[in-house]
Amino acid sequence: MAHPTTADKIGMYVGGGLLLLGVFGIGLLEMLFGATHPVSSDGQIQHDALISVELRSTVMIAGVVILGLVALYKVAVGPPRR
Repeated sequence: MAHPTTADKIGMYVGGGLLLLGVFGIGLLEMLFGATHPVSSDGQIQHDALISVELRSTVMIAGVVILGLVALYKVAVGPPRR
């Protein structure tokens, strides 16, 4: 396999980093410092997120979009010339 190009590094570090932040980082914060999940009198779980679900999903979607753009770039450019 060839050495990673700049596009590969962007995909790995930025896209992968955003995915790790969204899934692992924010998930760990929710587990450690998040609100409890009390049950109402109707038996429904009331979930109050420490970090909004919209922000968390936006971070993860941004990571996937960056990885997708890098993949499209790699397909458009083709294999490296020797």
